Amino acid sequence: MSNYNESGGFTNAFKRKLITAVLSSLLFALIFSLNAGFEFEGDGFANLYYLNLMFAVTYGVMTSLFSDWLSRKISKRTFAYEIVSLFCHCLFGSILLVMSLVSSISFFLIDRLLAKVKIGWPSVFAALAAVVLVFIFMINK
Repeated sequence: MSNYNESGGFTNAFKRKLITAVLSSLLFALIFSLNAGFEFEGDGFANLYYLNLMFAVTYGVMTSLFSDWLSRKISKRTFAYEIVSLFCHCLFGSILLVMSLVSSISFFLIDRLLAKVKIGWPSVFAALAAVVLVFIFMINK
């Protein structure tokens, strides 16, 4: 919550949410690529990861920024702010039912964990570059 009140607050939140999209997509893909026998399927993992990442970076970042903004306008108390923000994340994340709801909840949780960490542009560019390099490696194998 304090990230918005500082100078450059929107920029800090935007950087954090980009990193959150990368990490929450990883968690999402890990959760859904495990089948009933707990065997890891590599191709399924990659497909889920990149599909979720596209949605998380576009739709997820925008709606998360909006959810946090709306939560700050509705409530000034920290606990109520978090509850309203979680509700908004779940509401916007329920667009594709269970899978997108799991994605939005993991996005919310990772975003709140990263709220205490100072994130710079080099970290964001490194994370996005790693995603692109792994994608290039995977399509060329």
